[in-house]
Amino acid sequence: MYRRLSLFLVFAAVMSYLMITSFISQSSALDKKVAQKRHLEQELKQLKKQQEILKEDIIKLNDDDYLAKLARKEYFFSENGEIIFNIPEKNEDKKPNN
Repeated sequence: MYRRLSLFLVFAAVMSYLMITSFISQSSALDKKVAQKRHLEQELKQLKKQQEILKEDIIKLNDDDYLAKLARKEYFFSENGEIIFNIPEKNEDKKPNN
């Protein structure tokens, strides 16, 4: 009788140990997957925002007036009679020596 009870106790202890370690490993894996899901959802939101911006840019680029303004601004193209002045941008990194 004692042999059977001790054998059953050992078997129950081994099974309990295996179930607890399995539960812990699965819960840690689940936590990693949840964190990964949150990260990917944030990345998806950013990509959707970027997609909306790019769609707006596509719509703007189909407009001839916008293209003309963009060409004048970025590539210094001018209309007839216009004079383009190139003004250098201020460098905020440089500080005056005192």
